[in-house]
Amino acid sequence: MKTLNKALLLSVAVFTVACNNEKNKDMKEDSNTEKYTINSAWMDTTVSPATDFYQYANGTWLAENPVPASDANWGSFNILDKENKKKLTSILDESIASENEKGSSRQYIGDYYKAMKDMETRNQESEAHIQAIKEEIASIDNKDKIADAIRKMNTKGIKAFYNIYVEQDMKDVQKYVLYLSQGGLGLPNRDYYFDAEKEDIRKAYKAYMEKVFKMFGYSNANQMVESAYTIEETMAKTMMKPAELRQPENTYHPTPVAEVSNLKNFVNIQGYIADFGDATTQIVVVEQPEHLATVSKMIETTDFQTLQNYIAWKYLNKYSTALSEDLLQASFDFYGKTLSGKTEMKPINERAIDEMTGNPVNVALGQEFVAHYFPIEAKEKINQLVDNLFIVYKERIGKLTWMSEDTKKMALTKLSAITRKLAYPDKWKDISSLTIVPNDYMANIDACNTFDYNENMSRLTKPLDRDNWEMPAHLVNAYYHPLLNEIVFPAGIMQAPFFDIHAEDALNYAGIGMVIGHELTHGFDDEGSKFAADGTFQNWWSEDDRANFELRTKKLGATFASFCPFDGLCVNPDLTMGENIADLGGIRMAYYAYTLTDEFKKGEVRNGFTPAQRFFIAYAQLWKINYKEAELKKRLATDPHSPGKYRVNGPLMNTPEFIQAFGLKEGDYMRKSEKEIAEIW
Repeated sequence: MKTLNKALLLSVAVFTVACNNEKNKDMKEDSNTEKYTINSAWMDTTVSPATDFYQYANGTWLAENPVPASDANWGSFNILDKENKKKLTSILDESIASENEKGSSRQYIGDYYKAMKDMETRNQESEAHIQAIKEEIASIDNKDKIADAIRKMNTKGIKAFYNIYVEQDMKDVQKYVLYLSQGGLGLPNRDYYFDAEKEDIRKAYKAYMEKVFKMFGYSNANQMVESAYTIEETMAKTMMKPAELRQPENTYHPTPVAEVSNLKNFVNIQGYIADFGDATTQIVVVEQPEHLATVSKMIETTDFQTLQNYIAWKYLNKYSTALSEDLLQASFDFYGKTLSGKTEMKPINERAIDEMTGNPVNVALGQEFVAHYFPIEAKEKINQLVDNLFIVYKERIGKLTWMSEDTKKMALTKLSAITRKLAYPDKWKDISSLTIVPNDYMANIDACNTFDYNENMSRLTKPLDRDNWEMPAHLVNAYYHPLLNEIVFPAGIMQAPFFDIHAEDALNYAGIGMVIGHELTHGFDDEGSKFAADGTFQNWWSEDDRANFELRTKKLGATFASFCPFDGLCVNPDLTMGENIADLGGIRMAYYAYTLTDEFKKGEVRNGFTPAQRFFIAYAQLWKINYKEAELKKRLATDPHSPGKYRVNGPLMNTPEFIQAFGLKEGDYMRKSEKEIAEIW
């Protein structure tokens, strides 16, 4: 998936799914209603809801559903993903079996899939591609060529030494600007190079590097590994930590182009501007100026061969999954097995769907998905739910006791300015300049990377595009974009278990209702709250109100800091703060919206549970998930979302309505004391 540089996602785990028009097989029919309700068979009633609500709601399911060999985790998203990939696979199979008009969505899908799955051809042509890659690396034969070489590498999606992209200017959101940021590592983030408990991962990474260098035919593989790794480790030392990157004041440093030119030994900023800018391009936002200055100094003082070995590694690591079967396996053995705990690769059809979802062919895949599996009535229903959540959010802000009237007015102004995008674009993105062929997988990969690069960088001199979607229509996810002040819900998430026209209101409000509330709350979390109604990065809070807000977020942080799935390895409250605030706000807003329904007002007990109890159980069951140990450890280090168990227990123990619904008493684990509870939105 294309990285959302500024957007805030519902979930980092991205799954490609199609909409399911059939009734959800996992939901049980209630004897008192024609609509679906919670699944009591998943519950473990030997556990008290006052002790561990997540286990109470999901314990039996968790015990009976271990993570499959080809997955790193297994939960509601994965089940939906697996079922719907069967439908998308039928589209793939139909696309490669028929003659398709050039430029049609079926042609893009079919030819990409055909080339990707033709492993015989990929194996046969691998050596020729390897030689071409090595020749390209060898052509970078002195330091003076590094800056232009990296510029060319960027067109192929190869990131070395830094990242460069175009996004709205946070201080002038009506125009685009170049952003220059830290990058170029092969491990998930800078902490992997220094944390003592990750020593085994570092050893495995070096072993993987050496194996790939040898498979590319380099005789001095060991030496190349040491020099390439040293460059990565040296850069990592001065990089910002993931939690630091979340706050815009840490990374917004508008810098004159002339000053950025001081980094010319590895950043040819004038070259980028010549390619995509014009005379008006005078500012570049340098996100980590001290770090990039250190990288420039490192390049100046490091021998060329060491630098070339690092550049070579960037090429090899990028293309290892695109060449022969043995190189693909080598990449999986490290990134799949070591980092995530998988023991088997997914089948080729599922990998193809995932890959197309992350490149511009996702436009074609989304079009086919909407045409075949998306019921238009779902969009209409979701639109009404969004309206309901806006109404509740407005009321909640008006009733806040910790915020002054002046700041409330500003918050309400921002809320009313939030726009929405639902299901799919009114006008699909034009990808007609993208060439996809059925017999050259490497060419397709390069074409997709170049298309993405050119599309992003060409924004530099274009007017603001408010119609752009950062996610494909078939994706099960959602996001809030602070610079556009918009919430976006692709068609993929408008299906069970998030939303089902056959489900009772408790499930729909705990599902898609919570998602809507979650994304709205991102506009008011510790990061989104620093952006105004028009998307501009500016303060609209009084000093006292901001202090009150931060006091409450610290209480929430204390809750999540106490969650430690491994000895000495806990949830990072600074990294996860934005998502934790959004989860807490989302569940409370969804609950209040649910209380306005006839179903809630009737107060009917179903399967032994009140409406309020069913709502909170439905929320917990949505986030049920098992993890491989390696994957959970990786997520604790990299993911701004808390693990599933804590996305349930953390917000709920800070939700008075939950405490009341289950009659929790003072001293119960799932009930925070009045002094500890974090009531924010």
